[in-house]
Amino acid sequence: MNLIEFAVPTAAAFPGMTVRELFTECVKANSAVLPFQAASGKFTGRASIRHILGEVCIPEAMIEHARLLGDTITALQFPPIREKELLDMTIDEFIIEDIPTITPASPMVKALAVMQSYSTSYLFVIDDEHNYHGTLSTVSLARRFLDRNSP
Repeated sequence: MNLIEFAVPTAAAFPGMTVRELFTECVKANSAVLPFQAASGKFTGRASIRHILGEVCIPEAMIEHARLLGDTITALQFPPIREKELLDMTIDEFIIEDIPTITPASPMVKALAVMQSYSTSYLFVIDDEHNYHGTLSTVSLARRFLDRNSP
């Protein structure tokens, strides 16, 4: 079984890409993260919507005490966010260098084990020649299982 059949094709993030471009590509692919391809052509990290929003929009203290926050926290103010400025920023400073990957020839059980080891629900399918084939997610796996076994 080749994992490419389970992967969802997406674009790759690149140096100098804006947050707007990243968000646009992620929304098109219905994916919250893209692999980051360095100028050398090698995949060296990942660009995550959640990570960017967490870094820019949420004070660290709120993250640390999130479970203690009530649903009516109107007294707490978020830092001023200028959406256009955020969207015009480049993603370069927000790249997560740890990148969960799997090769197309890897068995499904290895893919699931790697997901568990990264505490994530996705992997990037990248072959030995550094060709990116798409994102493998638990949802794409479930979709393929259903497609293959529908009555």
